[in-house]
Amino acid sequence: MYEERFGLKRRPFPPTPDTGLYYPSTLHESALAALVRGLEDEESFVLLTAEAGAGKTLLAYALLERLGDKTASAVLTNSHFADRSALLQAILYDLGLCYDDAKEQTLRLRLTDELLKNCAAERRTIVIIDEAHHLDADLLEELRLLANLEAGTGKAVQFVLCAQPAILDTLKQPSLASLQQRMAVRSTLGPLVVEEAYDYLLHHLRWAGGKPEKIFDETALETIARGTHGIPRCLNQAAHQALVLANEGELPKVDAEAALEALSMLGMESSEPETETETAPDKDDGHPNIQNFLRTA
Repeated sequence: MYEERFGLKRRPFPPTPDTGLYYPSTLHESALAALVRGLEDEESFVLLTAEAGAGKTLLAYALLERLGDKTASAVLTNSHFADRSALLQAILYDLGLCYDDAKEQTLRLRLTDELLKNCAAERRTIVIIDEAHHLDADLLEELRLLANLEAGTGKAVQFVLCAQPAILDTLKQPSLASLQQRMAVRSTLGPLVVEEAYDYLLHHLRWAGGKPEKIFDETALETIARGTHGIPRCLNQAAHQALVLANEGELPKVDAEAALEALSMLGMESSEPETETETAPDKDDGHPNIQNFLRTA
């Protein structure tokens, strides 16, 4: 598409999560460390909450990479389950086990047997459930019961719930009081501050084999960093669209006008870059302005 024009080896802002593109922002690294620590401490549940587009899915896959080969894992990317049987089948399928249309209790026993075998072999099982805010109280209770399984002194299974904040309201239900008490490790992922959003864009362009200064001008990068409010998914969408527009307009590089048009096309509120005289220091967020950031990047 635009890769040849801008000297890129690949698309720098792909629409799907890629751990090769993981950007270690302060918030992401802090959240990831909390999840790893919770699992190493053998907590039954660890919870990651964030609004849509903040990078929950990518962080979940980054977590798997840090757990190593001695972990059996299942990742459920679709959490719309009609009932407990459907939930059990999804876990069995992702663990590579038989998930045929058996009765609910048969599915549960089949999963229990595998979990206990892994635990006895000193191989822990981690189940990551993305979009976990879609789980109702009954399904969450099923997870709690599975988390009761132990073999010797170890947990047979641990759950990582990645969800939008709506799950916190579900957990307040009286029927989930026991689960609420077990949710000892909770981490929240927020948007990137403007300097890290800017650096996020540079990180992706370099990963794609490009030279950022020859692809985007500084005002375009800052416009996107501010206009997307630091939400990674929005950063990807806006930067990609700006590149498409610059390519179609045969521009030598992406300028502020292309960035603003990209934000407008995507329905995102744009924020005009501040001048140096207005941003010393940045009164909006208490961080150094972009110009100072560029001198040290």
